[in-house]
Amino acid sequence: MKKLLAPLLLAVSLGTTAIACGGEGEQTAGGEEDFTSNSGVTLELTFSGEVVAVANDTPRHAVSEQLQYVQGQLTENAGANAATFIPKLANVREVAEGNKKKIAYEAKVAVAWPKSRPTPATYELVLPRDATALAAFNRKYDGPCGHAKYGSDTFWYNFDPKAEGCSLDDADVHRTVATVAPHPQSTQGVYPEYDKIWEDDTLSMVAVFGIVTSNTPNDDGAQTRERLLREVSSSLRDATRTEGPATPGILKESTVTGKIDVGGRERTVNLTGILVQEVAGAGARFDQRYEELSAKADVVVYYGHSGLGKNIKALARITGAERGHYQLAYLYACQTLGYLDPAMFERRSALNDDDPEGTKYLDIIANTLVAYGDQGRAFLDLYRDILDGTKTFNDILRSNASSHIPIVFGEHDNTFRP
Repeated sequence: MKKLLAPLLLAVSLGTTAIACGGEGEQTAGGEEDFTSNSGVTLELTFSGEVVAVANDTPRHAVSEQLQYVQGQLTENAGANAATFIPKLANVREVAEGNKKKIAYEAKVAVAWPKSRPTPATYELVLPRDATALAAFNRKYDGPCGHAKYGSDTFWYNFDPKAEGCSLDDADVHRTVATVAPHPQSTQGVYPEYDKIWEDDTLSMVAVFGIVTSNTPNDDGAQTRERLLREVSSSLRDATRTEGPATPGILKESTVTGKIDVGGRERTVNLTGILVQEVAGAGARFDQRYEELSAKADVVVYYGHSGLGKNIKALARITGAERGHYQLAYLYACQTLGYLDPAMFERRSALNDDDPEGTKYLDIIANTLVAYGDQGRAFLDLYRDILDGTKTFNDILRSNASSHIPIVFGEHDNTFRP
């Protein structure tokens, strides 16, 4: 898994295990909106595309399947990544072709680009033309155009059309040149909605931890969960810890709660830490429990393998929401920017008439690249910053390892000012 209070001044060492990149068994309404980032430049790619899809597919799904292959190109060649599952689409045209259809579209895609690299004026994108034949495309080009080290169906993760010896047949790909510009909604100096977090005098947090290597007490996921529960508990007065009941799919569930003085007032803090083997396979009982807890949570956190997106998408689709309730989510896993799923935004948009984009009551901290184990340091720093209540997102990101280019997504409509 790539100080304010005296009890929290204990140093937390930086680990080096890549926790969140592969799938199980690995050992190591929102459209695109806005970013805050210290180590990355936030850009927007604008381009025209075309994809073949099955007749009953939606344009958004077909285009997102195609745009996954942008991730490999950006990570392999530029150390960058894009929010490919939430493109902004326009001028979509569909033409039937038997039991398939051709979809032409114009797209804008948000990208986090490393500050250490010059920003290009244009960027060539090479995309598989037929979304109904991706398995054949993967088999054909796995090797010369990147190596599918996590399995043929995830060839997009390492797809590199610029690899030496890569030769792509024109019939198999759609080539387009994207114009590159600063993202129009990039922000600096924006704050989390601290007033909304504390409006009920309670900070409620839910953190889900995935097993990193094996289900033992020494696993990084298990140890990080215990460390965070212990550190948060040590910062509170009259702290108590309770253990949840045995539940299928949940390896452990624990809650610490107590009192703390914040802003001259006594407040309540509670943290529920849940350990699972992996989110995507935890099952219906976990899904129900997490949805119930997260709906009321001010902060939700995930530490574990991204599973090449499957765990991030699964978590997004079951993260609860309540009308008018603000939430800050931290997805501490590999390349979570690339796996942002529209479900979290769509759920909030459906609940709130004043939030058509689904971002007014939701901010997400995500990672652009591979994340390495930090033994919970990023979470503890975020916790301390929320207690402090004066830190901007730029301040919050300064404590994160710049190598994975952490970014904030959804904060452009925040209104809090100290």
